[in-house]
Amino acid sequence: MYKLCKTEQSVRRQREIENCLFDILKEKKYDEITITELCERMNIPRKAFYRYFDGKDDALSALIDHSMSEYSGFTVDRSGETKRSLTSELEEYFKFWYEKRELLAVLDFSGLIGNLIERTVNYPINDRIIIAKFLPNDDDGTRDIIFKFAFSGLVYTMINWYRNGFNVSTRDMAKSACRMLREPLFPTLSDSEIWT
Repeated sequence: MYKLCKTEQSVRRQREIENCLFDILKEKKYDEITITELCERMNIPRKAFYRYFDGKDDALSALIDHSMSEYSGFTVDRSGETKRSLTSELEEYFKFWYEKRELLAVLDFSGLIGNLIERTVNYPINDRIIIAKFLPNDDDGTRDIIFKFAFSGLVYTMINWYRNGFNVSTRDMAKSACRMLREPLFPTLSDSEIWT
């Protein structure tokens, strides 16, 4: 597990280590990277690394999580915008991942797309979406499973889009994803507000 930093300085240092891991991932596969190499590249003792992370996998998880925290879609931060629809939110989602294509490339190169899917599906985005509005007859556990199922499909769609060289516009991807989510899974879902 990576540590939740409490000071600005520790947050900055943790991100520096994550960014160093990202830079090394541009050069070699994840399995070839050692904590020793990461520490040498950062010019820090191993003890400093373990102040922030329990291991290399935790640094990777933090890199993915903190990258996703930069995503503004489906958040209250954008609640002041006049018109927000499911299609426009999905377009923001695809734009975000297009901008993060370098992260997708290093994760794919190292066979870590599964880690991305797991981290993404378990990311606390569902705290911002009113799932009960679209699944009123289901209990919270069932809603959570359906949401994760739908969201993992969305992530997989985004990964295929990346692997096909972003061959379709973000707008067209959003329209396709909207149809995929709405018709088979959430038939009562409209192109209206879905967040708290």
